[in-house]
Amino acid sequence: MHERISGRIFAASGIASVALMLGGVGIGATGGRQFATITSTPAEITNALAKPAGAAVWVGAYLELLSFGCFLAFAIWACAKLGGGLLGQIAVAAATSYATVSVVSLAVMDTIAYRGGHGMGLQLGTTLITLNEALFVVSWFLSAFFLLAAGPLALQAGHSRLGWSAIAVAAIVLIVTPASLDNVAQMANFLWLIWIVAASLVLSVRRNAQVGAIAAAPGS
Repeated sequence: MHERISGRIFAASGIASVALMLGGVGIGATGGRQFATITSTPAEITNALAKPAGAAVWVGAYLELLSFGCFLAFAIWACAKLGGGLLGQIAVAAATSYATVSVVSLAVMDTIAYRGGHGMGLQLGTTLITLNEALFVVSWFLSAFFLLAAGPLALQAGHSRLGWSAIAVAAIVLIVTPASLDNVAQMANFLWLIWIVAASLVLSVRRNAQVGAIAAAPGS
């Protein structure tokens, strides 16, 4: 019973990590958070740096920060549930690196937001935006590395759809990221978020089904 409850909590953490991330981005956008990238023109960057951040920006940033804590709880649980071992250790290391780099990227974004409207120069602003983009792209590769380890681990545990989908998403991320850093690559990264939700549901529901089958066996 305790294992079942803890499993549901960890599965909920995976879903919560995605909900908090998307919610944080959405709330931050309503507060005036600017999303300038390396493809933005100098005029667009100057305009973004001239606008001070509203309170909603910090609420959104707080939710995004919480999302990475939830993700780590999910990732470590998922790897242990799928069997652990060497592949599990690699996946956990990739997940930890992903969360770390993502938090650093979030800190850079918050630095830009905090200095917005306070006289930040174009050169410094462009440098920080470029640094944030680099960290963001690195986090995409780390998510792919996690999936490349978690995929075979899921296949070994008998979760074929979960395993093959992990490998497919990782391949898409690794292929499209070098081609487009703004549009296509970000859509590919969205597949990673969908996989987290799917894995949370599959690993929770399947375990509950197995427990029910075992309980029903003596009376059959």
